[in-house]
Amino acid sequence: MDSNKSEISILKEKLNQEISKERSDNKVILSLSHEIANLDNNNIRFSVDAGLINRLGKELVGRHETAVAELVKNSYDADATLVSLSFQNCDKPGGKLEISDNGLGMTREQLIKGFMTISSSDKVHNPKSTKYQRTRAGQKGIGRFATQRLGSVLTVITQTKQSETALKVTIKWDDFRLDSNLLLVTNSIVEIEKIKEEGTVLIIDDLRDYWSLSMIKRAYRYISDLLQPFPLSERFEESENDPGFKVEFYKDKETVINEESVFYKNATAEIEGYVDKSGDGFYTLTSSHFDVKDEIYPIGNNKKKEDYKPFPDLRNIHFKAYYFIYNVGLVPKQIESAIRQNAEEYGGIRLYRNGFRVLPYAEKDNDWLALDASVRKRVILTPHGNNNFYGFVELFDKEGKVFQELSSREGLLENKAFAQLKEFIYKVVIDSTLKISSLRGRKTKTSQKDWEKKKPKDIIDEVASVFEEEAKKRKGKSSEQNTRSEESKSNGESHTEGFTSEQYEKFAKKLRDSAEREEQAKKQLLQEIQLLRILASLGLTIGEFVHEIKHHLRAFDLDIDFLDRNLKEDKYQKRTKRLANNLTSFTTYTSYFDKAISENVNRELEPVALKDAVRSFYKVITPDVNRSGITLMEPKFDGYDIFTIPMHKSEWVSILFNFYTNSKKAIKRAQTNGIISISAGNIGSKVYLDFSDNGDGISLENQDLIFDEFYTTSPPSGTDESEVDSTTGTGLGLKIVKDIVSGYGGEVYVLPPEEGFSTTIRIEINRTEIKDNGEI
Repeated sequence: MDSNKSEISILKEKLNQEISKERSDNKVILSLSHEIANLDNNNIRFSVDAGLINRLGKELVGRHETAVAELVKNSYDADATLVSLSFQNCDKPGGKLEISDNGLGMTREQLIKGFMTISSSDKVHNPKSTKYQRTRAGQKGIGRFATQRLGSVLTVITQTKQSETALKVTIKWDDFRLDSNLLLVTNSIVEIEKIKEEGTVLIIDDLRDYWSLSMIKRAYRYISDLLQPFPLSERFEESENDPGFKVEFYKDKETVINEESVFYKNATAEIEGYVDKSGDGFYTLTSSHFDVKDEIYPIGNNKKKEDYKPFPDLRNIHFKAYYFIYNVGLVPKQIESAIRQNAEEYGGIRLYRNGFRVLPYAEKDNDWLALDASVRKRVILTPHGNNNFYGFVELFDKEGKVFQELSSREGLLENKAFAQLKEFIYKVVIDSTLKISSLRGRKTKTSQKDWEKKKPKDIIDEVASVFEEEAKKRKGKSSEQNTRSEESKSNGESHTEGFTSEQYEKFAKKLRDSAEREEQAKKQLLQEIQLLRILASLGLTIGEFVHEIKHHLRAFDLDIDFLDRNLKEDKYQKRTKRLANNLTSFTTYTSYFDKAISENVNRELEPVALKDAVRSFYKVITPDVNRSGITLMEPKFDGYDIFTIPMHKSEWVSILFNFYTNSKKAIKRAQTNGIISISAGNIGSKVYLDFSDNGDGISLENQDLIFDEFYTTSPPSGTDESEVDSTTGTGLGLKIVKDIVSGYGGEVYVLPPEEGFSTTIRIEINRTEIKDNGEI
């Protein structure tokens, strides 16, 4: 105690000396004050380790997309109408990300008490934005930690319209080391010349990971999912003051095009629906294919009919959708497959309430408008499933009196207003698509009588024949037309010839070429189906083989035991021991596949414990890994209960073996001492599995292609690869993995690998929550 008093006196004297200086050092004052407080034996205080900042950045912000989205949300909250994200030299770690918005900017007080204050209460006291009264989108203080997750150095430049200068702060996140006091880490704030009238610029240097084009596009799509892309309803006073919010992405000064926005330009039609002040519903239809522009139609039935129903609770909603009809020549062939594949994942009609996405509407396999169910009924023949649309419905209900959120905060209460909403959108979709089918001259409903059914190729051949016949007639009359044309000119008359015979011939040729391309596409599809059947048959054959081989295993054991007892010489004992080890490995393989096949027979789905799936795989694959000279690291697990949504256990067998065979071949091509790592854990509402190797890697331009059917990096047949390698090199392995994962609403993609590895493939899929009592 006496020593403490003596030390405190010395520290107080130093503190007084520092305070007495004309230019005292605040860092020294804080440090001395902290030491004095620590020597106080009668009172104790919480202290904060600077390493907390590093942990918060990693634990609060797990994904690239989440980190970028949180920073964009901050711009939205600052009443920006435009935010630009520029990725520079980011094909490898160490690049730069600049995020610039035209929001209100921050004053010195807002910068210190808001941005630089952990767990700031600003969003609690001010739930609405200042200028446009937007409901705050950012989570409490997570944005600044997002920058720490992305890069090691952050520079903030911010200015308000009223300020004469801008404020600049540079934060070096590596200064926040473990075992140091957070209070003593300082960041200087300086005034500089304004770089814009108002707004904030974040410059994140020394990016921790690389950013491929596909990763940037994924972040773009993730942000688009969170915030309504643009306002629709200018007629409503709730949206008159807010001009909307736009996000632009750049990579090395080149604009990153959002695939969906490119798709919109090639839509078959653009549909908008709205309800007027009287509660009457209307929709507009625009289509360059059918020469229709902003035509207005009433919803469903005519008012004079008895069954007409208005929508009295929908006066503040607006709906817009881009409509696509596939495989009929209405979408350019070069992007049609991309549009359709993207629509399987992200199509449908999303719901935005007061500018924010409401889940789970239009998530994969969420048929909230019963569009897919309607297609299956085959009553309405016009294409109108969820994958035929990219759309969203906008509704305003700031008080939450009409459309009420569920207590789980996922979805809206199924009340009268919500029932009207679903009916309104469904009627817009059906009416508009029926109108388009009518314009196409197609049968719209099964109840239509006397409709001759023909194959598309037959119809095209008939039309092409008409064009060819007309071309012949025009050629025969060409001399007569030329003569008449000369006479008309001499008499001062005008004459319109119409299409020439050559043009008719070109029309016919284009039609027949399109029919031929369609036939080729069908043949390719049949080839894929045939190969899938072969693989399915191979699976059955493997099942039969496993079943039969089990009967021989006991005999093998007895024979090895006999040899071991009767052949005592060392050379025979070594061979016998090796034979026993190989048989043990073979038995493990057999039981593993037998279990997988047996589980596959059961059609019931159940949550899969990733720990068990990975450990079983680790056990069975270890002998093959050892024979191949590869190091298989002990699996890492982040969390205790890592359960997927209900799946087939055998699907994870397929996933892990596909990953393993690909890694094995990549290591062989790289001619290196192979290392494979597997890790799994929980991340938010999902579980993840990372599979890493140090093989020859995947180039940036191929990271999206590896999940396409028939894409393979395996060498062509005729090389020195084995028959097994040739069989597994069909280019369907990762496509099958993607189909499995996406079938459950998950995602598989290439992730920037950790040091020592060249490739990491990640799977993310929704998880099953474990209750407090341990039940699933």
